[in-house]
Amino acid sequence: MKNPDRYGILASIMWNSTDWTKPFAQEDLRNTKYDFVRDNGEGADCLNFGYKLYPAEKDGTYIGYTPMFKKQPREKDLGAVFFLSSDYQHGNRKCIVGVYAFPEIGEFWRKAKHRGFQDYTYGNVRAQVEDIMFFAKPVVIDAESVKSKNLLPVGRKISQQGFNYLTEENVVNILRLAARQNPRDAKLASLLERLGSEEVEDDGDGLGGLVDDPDAGTLSGIADLEAKMQKMKPEQKLRVSAYIERGRIATLAKRHMGYKCLLCEAMKLNPIGFLKENGDPYVEAHHVDQVANLAVGALGLANIITLCANHHRQMHYGNVDLLSSTKTQFKFQIDGKEFVIKKIKV
Repeated sequence: MKNPDRYGILASIMWNSTDWTKPFAQEDLRNTKYDFVRDNGEGADCLNFGYKLYPAEKDGTYIGYTPMFKKQPREKDLGAVFFLSSDYQHGNRKCIVGVYAFPEIGEFWRKAKHRGFQDYTYGNVRAQVEDIMFFAKPVVIDAESVKSKNLLPVGRKISQQGFNYLTEENVVNILRLAARQNPRDAKLASLLERLGSEEVEDDGDGLGGLVDDPDAGTLSGIADLEAKMQKMKPEQKLRVSAYIERGRIATLAKRHMGYKCLLCEAMKLNPIGFLKENGDPYVEAHHVDQVANLAVGALGLANIITLCANHHRQMHYGNVDLLSSTKTQFKFQIDGKEFVIKKIKV
């Protein structure tokens, strides 16, 4: 199984003003921090997101490159490799510009034929074309957002000379930010769903069996699951809570509440959003007390409210205060007005 503490990697590449689809422009070369690229006028990472323009390999993969993998990472069974670059055109802001999901890391030589590959025959990371995504709007990060949005492991800073390992939660948080920046990118939304819902495997400590228990997906089983979770060691709670936060319980809450936005309903607005392809209304699950806090009750249905995408973002980033939480309801103050939302009963 993939290591949840080393589930992904954040690795640097040089900034490319043509979105990593063509060789670097002269301005890119003048502003690079990589001596080799400046001296030689080229860099193998310039075509990293040219998967729409250039042919894939026979196995369906497209090959990319990062100079940070000259020293191969020890952990290679990964969920994602994100590429970070410094945007010299906007004050050298640090941007996560795209991802290779479910990647392979090693030494790869391009066998696909294209004149654009003539000077760029080598790479050190590859993925299936459908699992490579360029973010039209990048995820801009700095030291503050890394900490506040949990984008790197606790206590880590953005690496200047190598790469950062990412926890499973870091990977999902980055993808969530990317999806918010690019709300019309269906491919990215699909990747978030796939990477954000992988089930915990049983590695001998019984955790996989717990979350795979059929009762864990029923109303009657939630209370029992909650009780079991409170007795676990902190590291066990972290593993299973990551699954629960975006797994069956959240799905159950949506279905149980009829896919309604409970805040829209409290505001006497239409609580049903747009319909997905399967006919279900789109709604999101919000944990009032963040699951990562591992507080008593944080894992159960009573801590979840269902919200439309707009109100979910408002809960995280808007002028919102939780005034009270009783056994039956939450009371929020939103933009100076008070709203009551009844808790989901277990």
